[in-house]
Parts: sequence; C-alpha cells; structure tokens
Amino acid sequence: MIAKRYHLNKFQIISHAENTIADIIKQCQEMDEAMFFYKSEQWSVAENLEHLSLSLHKSWLGLFAPKFLLKWKYGKPDHASLSYEELLQVYYQKLDAGYAQDKRYIPLVKEEKGSKEKLIIRFEHLTIKFLDQIRYYWEDDSMDEYQVPHPVLGMITIRELLYFNLFHNTHHYKTIRNRKNEAVEFSVAD
Repeated sequence: MIAKRYHLNKFQIISHAENTIADIIKQCQEMDEAMFFYKSEQWSVAENLEHLSLSLHKSWLGLFAPKFLLKWKYGKPDHASLSYEELLQVYYQKLDAGYAQDKRYIPLVKEEKGSKEKLIIRFEHLTIKFLDQIRYYWEDDSMDEYQVPHPVLGMITIRELLYFNLFHNTHHYKTIRNRKNEAVEFSVAD
C-alpha cells in the first residue's frame, strides 16, 4: 500500500501564515530605524520585508486570477501536489543547481523619513489581500487542480504556491531576526 501524502488544509495554511506574518510585523515595528535599515553584506530588515512584499504581491496575482483563466493560460497540472517537505527538497535542489535571482524580486529601499512605516503598512496590506484570497476564493480540492508559474520551481499547483509562501515567509522571518541581532551587536561594538 502506498502511503498517502499528507497535505495541510487551507485553514492550517492560513493559521501558519497569520502567525508568521504577525511575528514579522511585530519584529519590524519594535525595531528602531537604525536596526531596520542596518545593512551588512546581506539585505537589511527593510529589504527583506520589501522582498516579501514583492513576492506576496506576485503570488496574490496568481491567486486572484479567475480560475478559468488559470486553466486556459497554464493548463492542468501534470503532477499531484507535492507535500511541503517534498516541495522544499525540490526547491533546494533547483537552487543548488544554480539560480540567478530574478530582478523583479530584488528590493529597492530608500531610507527616508516615514519609509519604515510605509514598508510595514505595504507588507501588512499585501498579506491581508493574500490571505483573504485564500480564505474566500480557494477550497482544498481546487488548490490541486490549478497551476501557476514560479521563477525557480516552474509550474506549481496553487497548494504548492501556498506551501512555498509559508516557507519563504518563515525563512525571511528568521533572517529578519538575525539582522536585528547583527545590528544590536554592531551598535554595542561602537
């Protein structure tokens, strides 16, 4: 007997996403501007947040498109949705094989008065739209029947897109925490 792949349902996906997003917003709001914009060799917290906004906006567009248009433009998926773990394994394999960052997802952030608040509000607004689209437009069974293109993974099902966003948000949340710690260590060293 073949083991059935375990999939998160939409409520589990939404719950996980809401928790991570709330943590990201809280971390960003609690930082002073120096920490928020602190830049080393890696992206600053501000740049990580803007990168997430760019990515979520593109994902939201895929979720927002009428289903008949998705089917017409991208066809039916040629594979069953991968589990969360399987998707990450494929993603890391693709990255290891070599991937040049898509310029559309490279954040451009200017440190100026009020920009921290604008970046946080933009991220918050996009996450609400993204989660509402999942909440009110997609059901568990339909997530496996439609696909959209992903810059690294190729054609992926809607469920896989949601899994990728869970991973992506969590990955950048960890990076944001690390950047905050780096900024604190740097400021203490002065």
